[in-house]
Amino acid sequence: MAWMLRLLFAVLIIRLIWKFVAGMVAGAREGRPRGTKTGGVLVRDPVCGTYIEPSRAFSTHEGGTTHYFCSRECQQSFGKTT
Repeated sequence: MAWMLRLLFAVLIIRLIWKFVAGMVAGAREGRPRGTKTGGVLVRDPVCGTYIEPSRAFSTHEGGTTHYFCSRECQQSFGKTT
C-alpha cells in the first residue's frame, strides 16, 4: 500500500514539473508584446508619469511641442507650472 502512495506522489510531482516546463516553453515562443493591443505608441504624462495612448490623451501644444496628459487635472497643473 505504501508503494502506491509513493507512486501517486511521484506521478503528481512529475506532472507539476511537466506543466511548469510546458508553460515556460509556451511563454518563450510567444515573446513579449510590443506597444498596445492596436500596436500604437504610448506617451508619458509630464506631470504624473502615467503612460497613455495619444488618441486617448488630453494635449497641449506649446512652443512647437505637443504635451500629452492622462487627465484634465494634470493638464491644468502643467499649465500652472509653465
